Amino acid sequence: MNTLRSFTNQTQQNSYALPVNKQTVRYLIQVGFYYGNYDGLSNPPLFEIHIDGQKWSTVKTSTVGEGPIYHEALYEIQGSCSISLCVVQVKEGGVPFISSIEAVPLSASSNPLYPKMETNNTFDLVSRINFGGDEIRFTGLLSENYNRIWTRGTIPPNCNEVSTLPDILSPENDPPISVLRTAIESIDLTHPITLSVGLSQTTPQSAYFVLYFTETTSLPKPGDTRIIQININGQMKSTVTLEFTKCKVITLYPVIVEGTTINVTLASASSSTLPPIISAMEVFTRVDHEKSSSPPPPSPASHGTRGTSFVRTLISFLVFVCFFYC
Repeated sequence: MNTLRSFTNQTQQNSYALPVNKQTVRYLIQVGFYYGNYDGLSNPPLFEIHIDGQKWSTVKTSTVGEGPIYHEALYEIQGSCSISLCVVQVKEGGVPFISSIEAVPLSASSNPLYPKMETNNTFDLVSRINFGGDEIRFTGLLSENYNRIWTRGTIPPNCNEVSTLPDILSPENDPPISVLRTAIESIDLTHPITLSVGLSQTTPQSAYFVLYFTETTSLPKPGDTRIIQININGQMKSTVTLEFTKCKVITLYPVIVEGTTINVTLASASSSTLPPIISAMEVFTRVDHEKSSSPPPPSPASHGTRGTSFVRTLISFLVFVCFFYC
């Protein structure tokens, strides 16, 4: 990612109208930002993203050596032929910019993604982790069908990476097979797996958790069982019993969380003979929309403002939009 468009005009909305198929209710919206010190100021800006006139998130861009950052949301359209996506300057936050946009339609099939998400709410991705494997983000055979980014997870000191048997029957949310081929496993029954997730909002909010469990490639011994208790911030939320060659997907929603860190703990149940294990985890928070107050007038361009081009650094705008026209 080596291109971007910046927006210095505070009197206009810096917006893009993303064409969508109004028959497709839900879209995965992914926006990328890479500062790269394009302006020579070594001062990465802070600004907001708005979607259809409502605040979605605050963007805290990175310094030169940190690479691109992404914001992703599951968004429900309301019969419109386009989604309005804006970057909004905040006081003393610096000049907003954008490097990439993707709008991926999610079909309303008999096996929809994230089925417990209400159709009238937006869900902001906090974390999507592939435990025991490398980062996955590209579409393709046996890979990710929606260009979701599965980042490589940190391995807790009491865990080992293990190979697992993926479920070929397309489990809930259609995780890529490559994600289900690896996991982290505790070294023994007495050591739970603790996974920490950082939050940008400290006030209480509603979170959506998805945990993916697959068994190891080693055949279990007769009588072996793997029963895992799932705790979030010290509260028991669910118990899952694993099965050989089958992916177990546990969705927990709504879970009210508060503070800057969520601790997810996976512990062996008293009747389990095998230690806890996990292949992947996704965490979303429900967005409580804030409408823009006295927004600036929209730009005359139908797909966003022209922005500012810095020729010396060959900056332009790169958009990947996956859509079907109305």
